[in-house]
Amino acid sequence: MTDNIRKIGFIGLGSMGGDQARELAKLPLELTVYDLFPEALAKFEGRATLAASIADVGVDADAVGICVRDDTQVLECVDALLPVMKRGATLLIHSTIKPKTAQQIAKRAASVGVDVLDAPVTRTEMTKDGPFVFCMTGGDESVAERVRIIFDAFSTNRMHIGPLGSAMALKICNNLVSWCGIMLGVEVANVAEASGVPMDKLLNVMKRNGNLTPPMAGFIDFRNNPGDAARRAFFASQAGIGEKDLALAEELAANADAPSPITSHTKTLLKKTLLAICES
Repeated sequence: MTDNIRKIGFIGLGSMGGDQARELAKLPLELTVYDLFPEALAKFEGRATLAASIADVGVDADAVGICVRDDTQVLECVDALLPVMKRGATLLIHSTIKPKTAQQIAKRAASVGVDVLDAPVTRTEMTKDGPFVFCMTGGDESVAERVRIIFDAFSTNRMHIGPLGSAMALKICNNLVSWCGIMLGVEVANVAEASGVPMDKLLNVMKRNGNLTPPMAGFIDFRNNPGDAARRAFFASQAGIGEKDLALAEELAANADAPSPITSHTKTLLKKTLLAICES
């Protein structure tokens, strides 16, 4: 049942979280949002209540979504939210973080009667309107069902993975594939260009046979056309996110005693390769 969800909070209005909140604002529910950057917050003027602090988002909320950069920022949000959230509320962690961090948060939250789900998302549609992600959930499946109206607002697909932390592990593995593919795509473009292969013909073949994924295509396009300062700044930020995601994958593999030489090698190359394009 979802009729007990009347007020939603959302923290983090970046490229992913902002689009999630965009879809949540369409629901016939009260929405409160917060972001550290005033310009991101201002986009929701007239569509949601603009909170003055992280804690304000959690007051009286039935569920709060967090979509910030990393473990440290998620924990900062949790520190501010748990003292003010009501018993029976649900905390949804959309950020990609360590599974053990999500599990530690759940233990803290349980002591004040707040449920936690790890609920990472990955894009399935490159649209500017409508549901656009595959949402994975980990934790108590009955809790996931209770907040289903939230997931359905922004998700083209939704799947419950298993115990708390399992969805985060899956997302980390998925990100590993994406970043390795991105780096391979940039390298292929370099090799093709140096070998006299027309770029448009290379991309045509790769798209037709399925080798060209949307993330790879986006970064090859950036490699071919770094563009203006705003475009370069965006991709520079992606370099940091990629390094973080690969570090998570490397740690996940180490904890499972699973060899990950490709992961480690890609992590050493990613940031300097992308930043070199930004500076070209």
